[in-house]
Amino acid sequence: MRIDDIARWLSRAALAAAIVMALWGLSVVLRQPVTAWFAASATIWIALLLISAFSQLRGSFTAMAALALATAVVSRLFSVLNLNPPADIAGLTPDDLDALVATGPGVGGFELLGLFLGALVLVQFILRSAAVAASAESREAAFNALALTFIRVYVGLMFVPHFGSHILGGPFQFNIYTLYFASLGIPMPAAQVALAGAIELISAVGLTLGLFTRPVALLGSVYLLMSMLLGGHFQIGYVWALPQGGYELGLFWAVMIAVFTVLGGGPYSADRELWRTEPARRLLPGIAWKILAS
Repeated sequence: MRIDDIARWLSRAALAAAIVMALWGLSVVLRQPVTAWFAASATIWIALLLISAFSQLRGSFTAMAALALATAVVSRLFSVLNLNPPADIAGLTPDDLDALVATGPGVGGFELLGLFLGALVLVQFILRSAAVAASAESREAAFNALALTFIRVYVGLMFVPHFGSHILGGPFQFNIYTLYFASLGIPMPAAQVALAGAIELISAVGLTLGLFTRPVALLGSVYLLMSMLLGGHFQIGYVWALPQGGYELGLFWAVMIAVFTVLGGGPYSADRELWRTEPARRLLPGIAWKILAS
């Protein structure tokens, strides 16, 4: 079988796995005592999961990235879902509060299904990348563009566990993080949790899809530096393994994202598909077109 044929079979397998994940997630929403907040979040992302799963059958890199994003969000939501949250959280330390909403217990087996679907998307991306590079005039240029696409998608997906807990998981998780932010001395903690979750969501979608890549990358990079500052990580020291965590990981992540402020989304991005069209060229101001499309 040719590489393209194997990739097509993988895309069909990914669609089947996405349908299973969607049906399983909906059964939890309908049968278990989840909050309206969680039910709304999960239903929206399950719909996006199915849309992206059908779209990726055409072999589009942007559609594959969208499927990876939706898979990560849905998997995260159900993998850390707590159907029986404790009635009293008094006396818990900030670290205990963080662990309480970041580790589960979740729906048993859902994370494994998410990892399986993610692996299918990854292998499909690798195979389609090999096919594109093999037919390109310059293999080196094609591989460089595809490698940067992979990094862009990866750093975008790194935001998922954060906004998934901050603003999508429901009132219990939101209240926990409000208390956690308050313990750090952050003013207006509820508003800050909502703002952090919104920025993380925008950064995840923008970077993963390559949509408004340059301004989103700048936003995400600045946000991470501010998070290190407000979280007190610069005062702890550089090494992340220090107690309470130094600023090593956050700084590394911020620098990785800042690269795309300069490079943009690249040839395999929603920006390239949207803004390189003739209507976009005519309607957008010149400097805006250069920022979004180049």
